[in-house]
Amino acid sequence: MSMWLGLDDTDYLDGGCTTLVFHELLEAIPCDYGKPRLTRLWPFASRRTRGNASLSVELFAGEEIIPWLDSYWNKKILPLAGNISSSHHSDRKQYPADPGMTLFHEQPDEDYYWKAVRGEVEYYKGGIQWGGNGRIGAAASCAWRENHPTWEGIAWRSGKRNVQNSVLSIVDKMEGTFLCRDPRNNRGLISPRGNCPVMFGVRATSYQTANDATKLLIAGSEPVTGYRIFTTNQASGDHIESVRSEIVVHKDVITGGHVLINDTYVAFSESGDVNKLCQWLKIGDRFDCIGLEYDGVIHIEGIKITESKIKTRPICSCGTRMKSMGKGQGVRCPKCKEIRENGWDISNRKPPIIGWAQPDPDKRRHLAKLSL
Repeated sequence: MSMWLGLDDTDYLDGGCTTLVFHELLEAIPCDYGKPRLTRLWPFASRRTRGNASLSVELFAGEEIIPWLDSYWNKKILPLAGNISSSHHSDRKQYPADPGMTLFHEQPDEDYYWKAVRGEVEYYKGGIQWGGNGRIGAAASCAWRENHPTWEGIAWRSGKRNVQNSVLSIVDKMEGTFLCRDPRNNRGLISPRGNCPVMFGVRATSYQTANDATKLLIAGSEPVTGYRIFTTNQASGDHIESVRSEIVVHKDVITGGHVLINDTYVAFSESGDVNKLCQWLKIGDRFDCIGLEYDGVIHIEGIKITESKIKTRPICSCGTRMKSMGKGQGVRCPKCKEIRENGWDISNRKPPIIGWAQPDPDKRRHLAKLSL
């Protein structure tokens, strides 16, 4: 007999870590289980936790596991509720940790995952549930069907956080790892900067690569208390429903260098190539983009220029640029007086970036696809 166990919302800015809480639960649980799974959800959820990740796993157990889970919940997880701290770099409201745990005899409907990765959802009805707001993420993680999975190896520290650069360089060059370093400044992207107990999290396109990279990093870091390889929905693009196609009819460059297009699409100054392309756009250009809508504005996560034309006055046969004779009257050469009815030459403008542009590596969402 199998069941599905989910957990979420045990961490806060100055400490705590749901992946570690889940790891410790699995270390203690008296039954066999499948692959642990880490699921990122809608990035704009109002009560989202620091990494907005929920956890789940398939348990191979009977009804006897229920009282064990109930006891573990009360002793180990429920006491984590209420922890809170303020942010020093964001004015977003912080909420107290509100742990939630769920148990289902069958996986919840997959539709619940899709709703939770693309918008705000209410509690899932059914199964056995403990706690508060975390039940939403816990159930959504259980509902995920592992569409286009990647893997992440996470290790937890007992002391200071330190990973040798020489080992990180080796892992960064391994085939199948991704977003280990920011190529602009060579800064590592695998270790968080806050007070959480994570030593590192290394992402890969296969389980074996994630496992190999994790073991290499452990050998080149300060002591860790444990590690696990999680199957994840990171780099899946599941949060994006469709590609949008638009024509630029209005564009503003607002305070800070952010670009607002058609009063609907925003490219933040921190978004690197995305902002660069949006700065380059002019009225009449066409583009495709992907992004999430929040408060009526779509935050661009990827953009591609599909058409940009430029009109110039034609060059006369004598080599002089021709000038307009007035609206609808064609053009005339100011030197040899040659006249043409067609007053414009139309050519393609070449964008500074061909194809899809995405934000810089350290500004991308966990869910963002590696390439578009």
